[in-house]
Amino acid sequence: MKLNRRLLLAASTAALPVVALAQDRKKIVVGLLSWWPPFMEPTYVARLREGLKAYGYVEGRNLELLVTFTGGNVERAREAAKAYVDRGVDVIVATATPAVTIAKQATEAKKIPIVMTPVSDPIATGFAASIARPGGHLTGMSMVGPDISGKRLGFLREIMPDLKSVAFIGWTRDQNAKTFVAGIEAAAAQAGIRLTVTMVDAPSEIDDKLMATLRQDGVQAVVVQPIFMGHQDRIIAAARTAKLPIISDFPAFAVSGGLFTYGIDDRAQMQRAAYFIDRIVKGANPADLPIELPTDYALVVNLKTAADLGLTVPPTMLQAATEVVE
Repeated sequence: MKLNRRLLLAASTAALPVVALAQDRKKIVVGLLSWWPPFMEPTYVARLREGLKAYGYVEGRNLELLVTFTGGNVERAREAAKAYVDRGVDVIVATATPAVTIAKQATEAKKIPIVMTPVSDPIATGFAASIARPGGHLTGMSMVGPDISGKRLGFLREIMPDLKSVAFIGWTRDQNAKTFVAGIEAAAAQAGIRLTVTMVDAPSEIDDKLMATLRQDGVQAVVVQPIFMGHQDRIIAAARTAKLPIISDFPAFAVSGGLFTYGIDDRAQMQRAAYFIDRIVKGANPADLPIELPTDYALVVNLKTAADLGLTVPPTMLQAATEVVE
């Protein structure tokens, strides 16, 4: 898998001198508020620790890291955000739009800095005034990129040359759902692909019955909004019964049995959050820290799933992949 060049540069150029300086720095307290389920905690927390270590922050010496993975539980997220505010953390790292929304609401009075890792569209959701100058107490990373949906459908058509009909499944409660829908609607129209948009109120609604209905309607593949990460195993199992390939953004879907994913590597973005944390604790104002747009994308292909579905992944696509699951 290709490594993020920015992370390597940060680690190689900054780690040694910062480690020396960090010994004289007061302990910082970082609260991680993740929308994802607890079983995903080890991978993502390890990435954040790696990023922070590259800037000289080590738990037990000059860093205290508080971690909450909510599993999509709104009340748990609110309780954790309030606890972080009461604790007086220096920075909150919030993962996914719902968690960012809750963290923002909890910090309105004290304006504790928030690092987003990531959100789809921080402008549309009102998290920031602009990419260059966020203007509030939130900064971080965005998923917005040039025609990601079009690129994703292009890869899908490489595997399925006769592709004519695709479904998109989104979540009604996510502020960014409309951004995803607009992107795939434009891409599907340009590619001449019929699009079925299905919005659900809860992940549990993405079941065998829904997949069977889509299949009966002539849908050949399903693109799933990444907000459902953490439920990917059950979603993919339902799609497998209907013999429908699942496509999404985050690598976890492909690793769990989706056909492929194309988008940002959210694991790398968790590591990149350390850059923003370091800048903020050194005195930078989040209002003036530009939000980073993605420059590196991960294409993760699951060859076992392709074989199970009777599909062939062309060699050119395998060469372009950052990771292949066999």
